[in-house]
This record gives sequence, C-alpha cells and structure tokens, in this order.
Amino acid sequence: MSEIDKNDDAKLNWAKVITIGLIPIVLIFAAFYIAVQLIGTENYDRIVSYVDENFGLAGIFLYVFIVDTLILPLSPDFVFPVVAGMPWYEVVPVIGLASALGGWASYFIGRLLIRVPVIDKWVEKAKDKWGKYINRYGIVFVILSTLTPIPFSTVCMAAGAVKLSSKKVLPCCLFRILRNGIYFFLFKAGLVLA
Repeated sequence: MSEIDKNDDAKLNWAKVITIGLIPIVLIFAAFYIAVQLIGTENYDRIVSYVDENFGLAGIFLYVFIVDTLILPLSPDFVFPVVAGMPWYEVVPVIGLASALGGWASYFIGRLLIRVPVIDKWVEKAKDKWGKYINRYGIVFVILSTLTPIPFSTVCMAAGAVKLSSKKVLPCCLFRILRNGIYFFLFKAGLVLA
C-alpha cells in the first residue's frame, strides 16, 4: 500500500461515521421511551390497535417501501414505535422486505436519473472528484446505510447513479431485514421497560 493510499484511509474516520450514523436511532429510541412513559402503556396499546385495524401490515409495508425508495424527510424508523407491540414474526419480515425492495427501487431510480443530461454531468463531475472513494468505499457505505440510520434511499440512489455494480449493491440491501429485526427488538425492549 502506497503512502497516498494510507493517507486516504486516514482521512476517513470510520468510528466517526458509525457513531454519527447511530445517533438518530438513540434519539428515536429515547423519544419513544419518554412518549410511552408520558401517555401510558394503555394509550400506547390503543394506538397500536388503531394502526393495526385501519392500516394493517399492508399499510406498514407501503409506508416503509415508499420511504426507503424516495428521498423524503421521513424515516422508516418512525414505524417502530407503532409496531413494537405487534408480533415480531409478522412485522419484521414485512418491514425488512419492504425496506430491501425500497432500496432496490431507489438504486434503479439512480440508474435512470443519470440518463438526464444535467444529472449525468453532475454525476460525472462527482466521479472525477470522488471516484476513487466511491470505488473503494461505495459498497461499504451501502452496507452502513442498511444497518444504521444513514439515509438508505439516498445512498442506494447514489450507488445507482454512479453505476456501482448491481450484483454487489442489491444483495447488500438484504441487510435491511437484519437491521429492522434488531431495531424492532430494541423498541420491544423499550416497551417492556416502560
């Protein structure tokens, strides 16, 4: 490894990237715990029943799919406080699959967007400037975005725009199932503590 490559690695502080990525889930979890404390578990159970009766798993799937497909000021994590009271074996596969499919759709949107001349020119300029980092760390950022609150749809769309290999990116999206299972059980534990 040359001295230049070592300097490039030193510039990217992975601990900082991961820590910053985990801050939103800690904040969402803390807000959930405080909210359940304030409204009480009976009122929380009523909210869960209302969502389940009126929207069901199909509504939850659609919400997560849309949020993980498009770049929106929303998070699929907002669904966890509502579904934490539901059975894990129903919720985790639905949310995980919706999220993974949303990432795939976002990747292909990125591939389509580069066909727009203005966007293609912008992507080419970014690749000229950041190409070596994209090639070296692109898949790592996709995996980090699947496991942390780093904006998953944005990363997947960017991966498509810079033409990262679909054979590498698409399987990485399946980590969303694992991530959503972990997050579900974190919220479930917070509900038990409340």
